[in-house]
Amino acid sequence: MEVRHLQTFRAVLREGSFHTAARTLRLAQPTVTLHVQELEAEFGLPLFDRRGSRRRLTPAGEIVAERALPILDALDALARSLAELRDGSAGFLRIGAIEPAASRRVTPLLARLRRRRPGLRVQLDVGGTAGVSRAVADGDVDLGLCSAPPVELGLVFEPLYEEEMVLLVPLGHRLASRGALVAQDLDHEPLLLTEQGCAYRRAVESALQEHGVAPLWALESGSTATLREAVRHNLGIAVLPRWAALPPPPGTVVRRLSDVSLALPVGLVTRSGGAPPPPALAALVADLRRGVTRRPPSRARG
Repeated sequence: MEVRHLQTFRAVLREGSFHTAARTLRLAQPTVTLHVQELEAEFGLPLFDRRGSRRRLTPAGEIVAERALPILDALDALARSLAELRDGSAGFLRIGAIEPAASRRVTPLLARLRRRRPGLRVQLDVGGTAGVSRAVADGDVDLGLCSAPPVELGLVFEPLYEEEMVLLVPLGHRLASRGALVAQDLDHEPLLLTEQGCAYRRAVESALQEHGVAPLWALESGSTATLREAVRHNLGIAVLPRWAALPPPPGTVVRRLSDVSLALPVGLVTRSGGAPPPPALAALVADLRRGVTRRPPSRARG
């Protein structure tokens, strides 16, 4: 069994076809087919179901994926660690993060890390929790910084901090003049929220449902700037991350709920049983953990 054959197997699994895997690996498609056939001949069992347009694993293929892919991850980490040792102050980081974690937390730490490692190269992918978690699970990035990932991905979630959510209220609204608000104040109130599937949206809906609150979803948008403007035009009350609501735009005020904790846990997402991180990644993880409340890693919960 050759490592390159397992690498080809992994590419076909990720891409779903021999053709796309060949393009990703920059190999001729017959070469990809040959690598898989040689593995199948060695194991004496087919690894992929050839029926249909997308290549799916057979039971034998599932076993190979379960046992062999962690070995490839370890070999990749070993090669990168040795390359960093050979290059001295270099390294390569592959990170996925949600906003504002990417811009407000990761980027400043990368600047500090790069002063210590001038040759450092970084791949920083910014997206939602679902996309970041999937990238970690697929091995496209080595580390995620986001909210709790879907439980079915089997990832490890280590909470680091909580992103506070606040209410942005039009200045002329009846709730604007009240200092302390409670969840019931939002019952049947038109609310402006981030889009469906957003981790912030799920946190808000869950917290309000626990208090029996049934607000009216007046507007949803993936743009916090749009939600801020919607509040200015009296379309409703926006529930936003604190960083997106402050400073409040003219004609609006920020309010908090006294009986509900509107907060989104954000933390590190990694693969279970993964290889030890290369030195540059380990240094970044240590910087992320430093200065925030430490909690024991836990399996992601839905």
